[in-house]
Amino acid sequence: MIAVMAIVAMTASAQNTLRDKGTFTLQPKVGIGLGSLSGEYTTLAGVDNKIRVGLVAGVEGEYYAMDWLGIAAGLSYAQQGWKFKGNNVDETTKLDYLNVPLTGNFYVAKGLALKTGVQFGFLMNAKIGDKDIKDACKKLNLSIPIGASYEYRDFVIDIRYNVSLTKTNKEDNGNKARSDLFQITLGYKFAL
Repeated sequence: MIAVMAIVAMTASAQNTLRDKGTFTLQPKVGIGLGSLSGEYTTLAGVDNKIRVGLVAGVEGEYYAMDWLGIAAGLSYAQQGWKFKGNNVDETTKLDYLNVPLTGNFYVAKGLALKTGVQFGFLMNAKIGDKDIKDACKKLNLSIPIGASYEYRDFVIDIRYNVSLTKTNKEDNGNKARSDLFQITLGYKFAL
């Protein structure tokens, strides 16, 4: 995936970023996250897995290594998790993470970037309803962010899907549930 993005970016026209090579930017951003459950897990008959809508907020720094490539690192708070509904069940699993994404931003057109990398999520809170389940959950959620962003007049809309590679529960009880996140954020870039 990264190789394909690099080839596409290199064949695109020069000056696809809105910044000069060697520039560093800082971008505060805020948006919504749609948390979901993936992997192998069991539920009761008639119970469906639903999305948990939550807040995503943070900051991202980007260094423009080339006119088609930016290297970014960030820090964000994300309300992740999922819901189970149906058959007299209405239960929300709340997993809140402090995420550290590291991405390569491949500029394929002026202001338009495709991005991927790695993200380290550090568990802050874990609850089912009012019950604390943090001790039963893994403290690190490793994921692969895949997305795109578009910048116009220093405003940036960023859409990405974080594919979790780590199961959420510590015990090996047959469930291999993972906490994925689709997020949409709006940010503003400041050149430093």
